Amino acid sequence: MSIPTPFEPTRFVDALAHQRGRPVELVPMPGGASQCGALVATDQADYLFYATSTTRLHQEHILLHEVGHLLCGHVDDRSLADLPALLLPNLSTDLVRRVLGRSDYSAAQEQEAELVASMIAHRARRGPTGDAGPVTPEVADGLARLGSIFDTG
Repeated sequence: MSIPTPFEPTRFVDALAHQRGRPVELVPMPGGASQCGALVATDQADYLFYATSTTRLHQEHILLHEVGHLLCGHVDDRSLADLPALLLPNLSTDLVRRVLGRSDYSAAQEQEAELVASMIAHRARRGPTGDAGPVTPEVADGLARLGSIFDTG
């Protein structure tokens, strides 16, 4: 899967949905939501909720964090009651099979999703030459491993 240049989160999520063969819908959450983002998986689609009462850059990171959970397979069975009713006004309880909010993940899953989000953002911000500047060997190794996921080696 390629990361679009210039990077646009909606194009990236559309490409991810196409690659997975499963719809991924972006759902903005109005101000006052109790969490920044959430991943809701139903039988028909995955829904990425994100806070709108923050900066565009933060919204992008929230989306990439939730994409990280999706890519890492951090989806398990939970009851609909685990997600505030504010987030699900249009979804039937019968449709929802998995509901994940940021606070429902283990610390390791949160770290993994954060790392994936940061690495995607880093790759997306590379210049036309692909040079992101000097990085530590640990970061270079992580980027190389992530590159294997996104067909850039």
